[in-house]
Amino acid sequence: MEKEFIGIGMYSINDELEKAWQDLFLIAGKLSPGLGLPIHFLNSIEENVIVSSQTRISHICGLPLVSQFQEKLIPICTPHFDLEGLEGPNYFSYFMVSKKSQIRSVTGSRGLVAAISSYDSQSGSNVFRNEIEVAKKLDFFDDFYKKIVTTGSHKNSIQKIIDNEVDIACIDAISYKNINRAEPEIGDKLRIIGRSIISPAPPLVTHKDNPLCSSRGLIRALNSALNLMDKESKDALRIKRFSFVPFDTYNSQI
Repeated sequence: MEKEFIGIGMYSINDELEKAWQDLFLIAGKLSPGLGLPIHFLNSIEENVIVSSQTRISHICGLPLVSQFQEKLIPICTPHFDLEGLEGPNYFSYFMVSKKSQIRSVTGSRGLVAAISSYDSQSGSNVFRNEIEVAKKLDFFDDFYKKIVTTGSHKNSIQKIIDNEVDIACIDAISYKNINRAEPEIGDKLRIIGRSIISPAPPLVTHKDNPLCSSRGLIRALNSALNLMDKESKDALRIKRFSFVPFDTYNSQI
């Protein structure tokens, strides 16, 4: 029998978080053995991992879910993050610049250099585009900046700001809090100049043609597991609970 995995790469950015995500699923599996949760993990959000038949559950961004994987994957539950100013199974991004920057708003960054994690990221690109094209009606996103640098991750985008290689970036608020928890000195080098619109948070998904388990069963197991985790791991995850968010809700991100 092939080894089966759970993909936890969405917010598993360091050893502390990787262990916390693993602990969450291992406890849930022991509480509800009938779910058949895998006990092996892949810290990856690569497409070949997400669509593999061996990856039974993955944590992915909602934008590629609806733009690339709607024929292959279905959401089964979504985290409610414990973040000031946030309610429900949602998230938002910060517009960030260097502490020394003279930029005070997204409007003031016209003609400069911006960083995005990737063009298929809701938190690192799509809400950035929304802020310029829809909310402020300033211009087309790609024409608004002199140059847009694709960095591959929120942490890389932050580093580009610190290294003065870009002027502004759009950073997932959960990712930023996780990074700043691990490296507090980073927050001293950055300034938040605004917040994006609120979007449905990245869901846990399973294969459409061969789902691992029901949403109801997984949600019950994960919520029970959260209550049994040690305080350090729970503080690292910053998750209050899980609930179901239907596929159609993510369609709004397109």
